Amino acid sequence: MLLSGLTTSLDVLALETWAPGTARQVLAVEPAGVPARSDADAPRAVLRLANISLSFGGLAALRDVDLDVAQGEIRAVIGPNGAGKSSLLNVISGLYRADQGEVWFGDHAFRQVPTASLAHHGVARTFQNLALFKGLSVFDNVLMGLAHRVRAGFIRQLVGSPLARRIEAENRAAAEEVIGFLHLGDIRDRIAGTLPYGLQKRVELARALVARPKLLLLDEPFAGVTVSEKQELAQHVRGARDRYGTTIVLIEHDIGIVMELSDHIAVLDYGRKIADGPPAEIRANQAVIDAYLGVAHEDETELAI
Repeated sequence: MLLSGLTTSLDVLALETWAPGTARQVLAVEPAGVPARSDADAPRAVLRLANISLSFGGLAALRDVDLDVAQGEIRAVIGPNGAGKSSLLNVISGLYRADQGEVWFGDHAFRQVPTASLAHHGVARTFQNLALFKGLSVFDNVLMGLAHRVRAGFIRQLVGSPLARRIEAENRAAAEEVIGFLHLGDIRDRIAGTLPYGLQKRVELARALVARPKLLLLDEPFAGVTVSEKQELAQHVRGARDRYGTTIVLIEHDIGIVMELSDHIAVLDYGRKIADGPPAEIRANQAVIDAYLGVAHEDETELAI
C-alpha cells in the first residue's frame, strides 16, 4: 500500500520550474566504455552519450551519464530540481563542453559539439525562454530556421541567379508546409510578438521543424502554457515524430505530459542517471520515487545543476 501511494504521488508531481568541435567518424566500431550491441536488429542510435561528466567549480553537474536514443523515439529526461537536466541538454547542443565523455550523432563523435554545425548534423533545438524574432511575421520566423541552407553567394542573390531563386523557392515551400502542418496558416502574416504565448511556442516549434531535423531537442516545451495548449502541443510533437520521422529528446516539468507522450524516460538525480525505461517502468521505480520525495543521499552535499 505504501509503494502504491508513493507511485500515485509520483504521477501527479511536477518538476520545477579529439579537439573540441571536431568530429571523428567511426564505422562499425563502438565507442570506448559502451558495450557492443548484441542485437543486430536493434534500432540505430541517432544520439548516444558515452560517460558524460561535467562540473562547475568542483560541483558535479553530471556524472558518467550514458544514453542511447533510437531513431524515431520520443525520449524524455526528467528529475528533481538540480538533477542536471539542463546541463545535459546544453552538452548535447554544444553550449557546454563535458569534462569527459563523448556525444555521438550517428557515427560522428564529439568531445564538444560545434554549435555552428548543429544543423549540418541534423540537430535542431528550442529553448525554455522563447527565442523568436518578435518583430517579424510568423512566416519569416519559420523561414529563419532555414538560414543555414542559403548557399548561393551574396552577389548571386543580388542579381537573382537561378540557384538563388531555386533555394528561395524551396525554403518558402518548406516553411509553408510546416506552417500548414502546425495549423498556423491563419496567422502566418501576424507579427510573432503580438501572439499569445501558447501560439508563440508553436511558432518556435515550426521554426525548429522546418529544416526536417533528424534530432529535435525540446527544452521545457510545455512550460507556461494552459492545459488545453499543452494537449495540443503534445499532439503536434507526436505528429512531428510520426510525419517526419524526427527523433525527439525533451526536458519537461509536467510529469503527466511526460508519461503520456514519451516512449522512454531517463531519470537524473544529483547528476547521475538512476533509471531509464518505458513510462510504466519509471512510474513504479523505487529509486525514482525516492528521488522525487527527497530521500537523503550519501553525497547530497554536492549539487547538480
